[in-house]
Amino acid sequence: MRLTGGLIVPLVFAVLFFFVFAPVVDFFGRLKIPRLIATVIVLLLFLAFGFLVGLILYSSIQSLLRDFPRYQVRLNELLNELILRFDLPAGLIRELDINRRVSSFLFSISGGFMSFVNALVIVIIYLFFMLLEKPYMRNKVRAALKDHTTRKITIVFAHITQQIGRYVSVKLFVSGMTAVIIFVGFTLIGVDFPFIWGILTFMFNFIPSIGSIIVTVLSVTFTIIQFLPDWSPVIAAAALMASSQLIIGNIIDPKLLGDSLNLSPVVILVMLLFWGWLWGVVGMFLAVPLTVALKITFENIPGYEPAGILMGTGNFRKKNRRKGRLIGRSRRTPTTQNTGRT
Repeated sequence: MRLTGGLIVPLVFAVLFFFVFAPVVDFFGRLKIPRLIATVIVLLLFLAFGFLVGLILYSSIQSLLRDFPRYQVRLNELLNELILRFDLPAGLIRELDINRRVSSFLFSISGGFMSFVNALVIVIIYLFFMLLEKPYMRNKVRAALKDHTTRKITIVFAHITQQIGRYVSVKLFVSGMTAVIIFVGFTLIGVDFPFIWGILTFMFNFIPSIGSIIVTVLSVTFTIIQFLPDWSPVIAAAALMASSQLIIGNIIDPKLLGDSLNLSPVVILVMLLFWGWLWGVVGMFLAVPLTVALKITFENIPGYEPAGILMGTGNFRKKNRRKGRLIGRSRRTPTTQNTGRT
C-alpha cells in the first residue's frame, strides 16, 4: 500500500466521494433523468468546483511567493528580537534555517498544481464508473452468492454506505462552514491571503484534534508576523479561529454526527500515526474515514464485533437504546420481534 499509494489514494478518495454523490445521482434518477446523464452532470460540477478552488489557491500561493521577501524580513526581525530578549544563541536563526524551509515548502505547493489536477482527473474517472455500476452491485452479489448470506452482505454494505456517507457529508458541510467563517472574518480583520487560510481550515478540519491546533498555530503565527507590534488584529484573528473551532468542532459537529460514529481518542491517535506513516499528510486526512469504515464493518460482521467495540469510546448508554444491529434484524425470531431485542 505504501509503494502503490499513487494509485490507491485516488481510489480511496473516489470511494469516499462515491458515498456522497451516489444519493445525488439516485435523486436525479427519480426525476426520470438517465443515469449516464445524471452522472456526467454531477461529475462535471464536481470537476469545475475542484478546478476553480485549485486555480484560486494556486494564484493565492503565487501572490504569497511574490510577497514572501517582505514577510521574510519581518520574520527575521522578530526572531532577532526574541534572541536578544531571551539571550538565545546568536546563530540560532542560521541553524534553524526557517526561511529556506518555508520558501521551499511554498514552492513545492506551487509546483504541485498539475499533480493536483492529474489526481482530480483520476478520481473523476474512478467515480464515473463506480456511479454507473452502482445499480448492478446488488444483483451481482446475489448472483455470486446464492445463499442466505447474500441478504446479510447487502444489509452490511448498506449500513456502511449510509454511515460513511453521512460522516463524509457532515464533515464536508462543517469544514466548509468553518472555512467560510474564517475567510470572511480574516478578510474583515485584514489578514493577508484569507482564501489560503480558509482552504487550510477546511482541509485540517478532517484531521481530528491535531488539525485544528495546527491551523490555529499557523494562522496566529502569520498574523503576528504581519501585524506586530499591533496586537489588536492578532488577538481578533486568534479569537475568531479558536472560537469557530471550539463551537463548530465541539457542538455543531457532534450534534450532526450523533453517537453512531464514536471512536476512541487513542484509536484516532494510533490511526493518525499509522496512515500518516503510510501515505504522509494525505493519509492523515483519510485516517478517520478509513477507521470509521473499519469500525462499522467490524460491528456488523459476526465474530468481529469485539474489535468494533474496542475501537469505540465505551459509552454504551445511547447505543443500547437502539433497536439492534441491522444483521440481527435480518435474522430475528418471532420472540425477538415481539420484544424488539436481538
